[in-house]
Amino acid sequence: MSLQQIIDTAVNVEVNRSKLVAQTISRSGRLSTASRNWANPFRFIITPKPVWTAAEYRSVFGALLDNDKYLPHGFYLNNIDPTTFQADLGNSWMVNYQGNADANGNNAIDSYAATSATSGAMICLTNANSTTITAGTYLVKDGDYIRVSGYRAPYIATADVVIPTAATAISGTIQPAGVTVLLEPSVTGVFPGNNVSFVSTTTRTSITGITSTAGLSVGQIITENGTNTGSFGGLTYIAAIPSPTYIIIQSTTACTSGSIVFDGTGPTSTPTVCVPIHRGFIGTVSTNTAVLVGARGAQFVVNVAKLPQVRYLPGQLVELTGDIELIEQIL
Repeated sequence: MSLQQIIDTAVNVEVNRSKLVAQTISRSGRLSTASRNWANPFRFIITPKPVWTAAEYRSVFGALLDNDKYLPHGFYLNNIDPTTFQADLGNSWMVNYQGNADANGNNAIDSYAATSATSGAMICLTNANSTTITAGTYLVKDGDYIRVSGYRAPYIATADVVIPTAATAISGTIQPAGVTVLLEPSVTGVFPGNNVSFVSTTTRTSITGITSTAGLSVGQIITENGTNTGSFGGLTYIAAIPSPTYIIIQSTTACTSGSIVFDGTGPTSTPTVCVPIHRGFIGTVSTNTAVLVGARGAQFVVNVAKLPQVRYLPGQLVELTGDIELIEQIL
């Protein structure tokens, strides 16, 4: 518990989950960027309270100093009450679950559990106990911490995901690889360069020419309806809906470009959704594995990268003269 106690009483906790990106500039001035860090570990800088009593110092820092930089430590970003499972400190707003699929209040998603289809940068959830769930219920919201029970690595949802409403016979055109796709709607009078975009691949692309996106939602699994020129590759879900006329899709294997008619799953047909997450999922999940959110989701295993110096003061006091730096251990 030593590291947990330090974090619970810290003056400041700095969290860095930015991707590790490399940039190069060619002789012609062209800037190239790349990121190969699939795991994308969290990094922390902890500023502990500066002065401790001798008794506090020995009980709290003993294990931290003994383990040093060799052995991993575990902690919750915000400590939780062992009975209520709720974050019990003043900064609980950092990790609070924003969805409304936790009627039990135990920081676990009700009725929905992770499935073996979980892979890539998504966690696949399906109804685990045949309980009727209302369409439109938020399973997670953008920024929620989410962690599959029994797994050490937490993830952050990158979109609002609801239990979907069934959609039938939606038509459009799957775009080929190499097309620039806008992640934000085009706005009249706004320079195109202001819109965030990506270049499509065979597994991450868009469906354009949709008359209406009514009945569609992020995370919804879509399947082909009839015979089409275009086709989906493996499990395919909606990753974003930037405008009423096109959607962004993610597939587990390559799609074929061309016209397509498709259906979207609903709450009673195949009540399965895919939650987009900020990094690739590590490990293999067994079906019907509980999913933890909020305070229980924000649990980390880290190694110490830097320890503070210690200064002994009169009056049986101990002063720490620096920060503690941590980096998430990825296995």
